[in-house]
Amino acid sequence: MNQSTNQQHQSHADDQVDQHGQGAHGQGYQSQQLKQSHPEIEKQPDRSQHQNLHNDQSHHQHSNHGHQDGDHQNHNASHDHHEGHYNPLQMPCDWEIARKHALSRRTAWEKKKDPMKTLQIETCPCCGFEVDREDIPYCSDPMALSFLGSGFTLFYNYLKYCIIILFIQLLVKQLHNLYTNFNGSYCSHIKREKMEGHIIEEPYCPDSIFLQLSLANKLDNREALEMMQVLNFISIFIIMFVLIYFRKSQRQIDTTIDEEQLTPADYTICVKNIPTGLNVDYKYELKNLFENYSVLDSSKQIIVRKVVLVYDIEEIIVLEKKLDELLQSKKDAIKQSNFNFHHESVQKIDEEIEHLEHQIHKIEEEYETHNTNFAGIAFISFDDESMKQLVLQDNPHTQWERMRSHVNRGKLRSLTNNDLQWNGQKLFLEQAPEPNDVDWEFIHITTSEKIFKRVRAWVYYILFESAAFFIIYLISHRLALLGDEAHEEELKGKLDEDTKRKINIMSFSISMTIVLFNKFGVAKIVHYIVDDEKISNKTKFQISFVYKYALALFLNAAIISFLVDIVILKNVKGAGGFIQNESQIFVLNAIFPPFIWCVDPWSLCKNIWRKYIMSKGDKALLTQQEANKLMEEPDYLSAKRYSDVMKTMWFTFMYGTAIPLGTLFSAFGILIYYFVDYYNILRRRTVKESISIQLSTEMIEMLEYIIAWCAFGEMIMTYTFFKEVSKIDILLIVLAILYQQLPMEDISEYLFPVENNEEIKPYAEGSASFDTDYDRENPVTKHKALAQWNKKQQSAENPNPKNKKILAQQEEFGYAGDGHFGRR
Repeated sequence: MNQSTNQQHQSHADDQVDQHGQGAHGQGYQSQQLKQSHPEIEKQPDRSQHQNLHNDQSHHQHSNHGHQDGDHQNHNASHDHHEGHYNPLQMPCDWEIARKHALSRRTAWEKKKDPMKTLQIETCPCCGFEVDREDIPYCSDPMALSFLGSGFTLFYNYLKYCIIILFIQLLVKQLHNLYTNFNGSYCSHIKREKMEGHIIEEPYCPDSIFLQLSLANKLDNREALEMMQVLNFISIFIIMFVLIYFRKSQRQIDTTIDEEQLTPADYTICVKNIPTGLNVDYKYELKNLFENYSVLDSSKQIIVRKVVLVYDIEEIIVLEKKLDELLQSKKDAIKQSNFNFHHESVQKIDEEIEHLEHQIHKIEEEYETHNTNFAGIAFISFDDESMKQLVLQDNPHTQWERMRSHVNRGKLRSLTNNDLQWNGQKLFLEQAPEPNDVDWEFIHITTSEKIFKRVRAWVYYILFESAAFFIIYLISHRLALLGDEAHEEELKGKLDEDTKRKINIMSFSISMTIVLFNKFGVAKIVHYIVDDEKISNKTKFQISFVYKYALALFLNAAIISFLVDIVILKNVKGAGGFIQNESQIFVLNAIFPPFIWCVDPWSLCKNIWRKYIMSKGDKALLTQQEANKLMEEPDYLSAKRYSDVMKTMWFTFMYGTAIPLGTLFSAFGILIYYFVDYYNILRRRTVKESISIQLSTEMIEMLEYIIAWCAFGEMIMTYTFFKEVSKIDILLIVLAILYQQLPMEDISEYLFPVENNEEIKPYAEGSASFDTDYDRENPVTKHKALAQWNKKQQSAENPNPKNKKILAQQEEFGYAGDGHFGRR
């Protein structure tokens, strides 16, 4: 919204206040006079019930969960599909448009432009991203990804600190353990057992490098054990300090990126609990409300630049499913008519599609014109960030207030003059997520439905994990018993080499099957469960996924082995026992994820499928939107990356005392993973999500459980091997519990404050470099907003295109701003 529009709205607001005696809240012109004489009541809203003289009429593009920016079916009225106009349903598809779409969605910088030569910028018609891009060098610092938001740079910094923490553990504690374990002699001692009347001699441990380098090999070295406990205590204290500083490092990166790059969220708040069903123009009323009553200090000017409403789009989703069925019928009809796109049966279906598109278009117009199905949520953008911060600061709320409001159907008793309210409902304000971090399909879901679905999701998760845990437990238990039986047969001399080889192959096959199930099967099922929670924010979706997936991986990899080998069979250092099995898991964890990620079967399969489909030409029978999706690289999902790393860290710190070699494997495994993942995101993935620092903060909270797992693992291993619990182990447990209860983020901010020196930029200047915006992501307004954005970028008369902004910077500052980030 430009300045003139705001002035018109403000003038219109003043006229309406003069004309109407009573407003929407029973307040009229008299309220304006009271406001001037009594500033303490200035936050009691004064608005009249009227419709604004104009409404934006938009088309709708439904966004399926987990996909953004042109990957959804866009079903618009056919009269817009004239020649030269982008039609997402066109068939046969235009592969050149699809190719340009794929280029615009690459993880690459926008190409630097010469402002003296570049008058127009080519953008993708379906998503609005620039087509002309240049690759990011593989050797670049992850800060090069800052144009995607801070989330991805924070992830690579997260990996760096995980590697640092593992190497600290390795240098302070585990190198000493490896040395004393290697020089130990316990496993080479001979024991005698009586079996079927014969005395059999065998070493205490099988001949294995894993056992030789494990805690089992120094069970007779009390002095080394005590030294190990002291070094563990020291390493934990160092890691605690590193974790506190790690939080500061993440905040510093997020602040630096925020200073370098302006995004829509810098100007925007999300407003919830807005009354629905009122016969008013919500955009105008919200603009008037926030410009006049949202701050306590009446001398502070607040200017609203844009209001984007959220709608309940369930009705449209149902119609779009019918439209998808018609598209499939059209494809079948084309095949039956020997690929005659103008056959009578095909044209008949086209007419039905046109009619349904027109119906969807009319519904969308109804949504915006009459505020039909308004969900009570809006995104409001201000003229600069200071205004946004002031509004948020003056309108706090508590979780308790939100719970009470939900119970009372949006109402709150005992509202004060300082509460920003509408029809007795307190408006709940919060920092808005980035536009492509919002899940527009689920944001309208009511609180009651969210509670029900999340409780149900947890029930499904517990049932699934219990079943998976039980099945893996039975397999592991049977495998362990088989190993014990084979060992007894071997001692009796009755086990031939072929049988032994078959048992080893079966053992490895079962172990690999469990690993593959954890890697692929568990991830898929957990994704379905979390998707059913209908979370309105992609960052929160990722957090929920990581919690459930990492916990499942950890239970299946670590806890089952503990129960089977230690608790039930009590086979700790024997053949096929705890030490041997967990050592193999350490090796698989270090090698398998980086190897699979390097081979990248997902990209290979998609490349093969893409070549096959494109070889069909017009017979491929893809809509333009489907072709666009096919030409993209696979989606990058941060949650799976975090889960893999989290499981490795937890597992390493729990069993690192018994198997110090595992720390070495994990450190180099994550190091390799870092470089492979960075290559993949630059060359073999499409990024469609804008992840906030909230995900990184939650992941640090989860990472800090390594303190508890380390203390617990130390105590369990000491008791398992030495049948005692030392005082230092108890002290570590107490310390770990205290550490988990302390507000570590607040402590980190106090010890290591981070200053934000961001220069305040007006919305008109900042919005010129936005890659996306709320109206370009909102399914109801997306089509029209994208069309206007594309036209604006290609217009020589545009006062704020990116190339003219570069020229202005050259004139004012003597340098060209970095086109990669939209700012210097």
